[in-house]
Amino acid sequence: MTNSRVALLALGAALMGAWLSSAAGTAPRAAAEPQASPLSAASPRVGEPQLRLDLEREVAGLAARLEAAPRPTSPVRNPFTLARRSRTEVSPAEASGGSVLQSDADQVPSAVVGWAVADTPSITLAGVGAQRTPTGRVHTAILSADGRVFLSRVGDEVMGRYQVREVTAAAATLLDLETRETLHLTLP
Repeated sequence: MTNSRVALLALGAALMGAWLSSAAGTAPRAAAEPQASPLSAASPRVGEPQLRLDLEREVAGLAARLEAAPRPTSPVRNPFTLARRSRTEVSPAEASGGSVLQSDADQVPSAVVGWAVADTPSITLAGVGAQRTPTGRVHTAILSADGRVFLSRVGDEVMGRYQVREVTAAAATLLDLETRETLHLTLP
């Protein structure tokens, strides 16, 4: 046995002995007289109706406070779900990318906005990672589109529509395979 174990056992034995000796010196209580509870009065029959009335009054007061308490409203967005609103629920201001207030005459019908938003998926550059290799650093673009995250290197396809052409430390260049347009994304 190690010295620390011997010391630990000796300490445990000393504590056990002290506890046993203190318990032996106390006298047992008389069990013949039951203890009176603090809520009961000298004559339990007389105080019982008063206690019941006090309790009912407290319950009624708490119920009234609960009725007057403000109720929580339903949240506009649940942060614990990844579901998005349907495309037809997108407002014209959101479709244009800004939050500019528009008059009723300037608003576009929601069916047209839904078509325009569904046609061009929004893709953003969330970050860039770098990995050292024997030939140098290889950058990985962290792209966010339609509530999903894509880790892409040069040559990878994203969502079957974009091909990653170049990734630098602060930007990524994508080629739209449908329209053959180049999309240049930078870090925010």
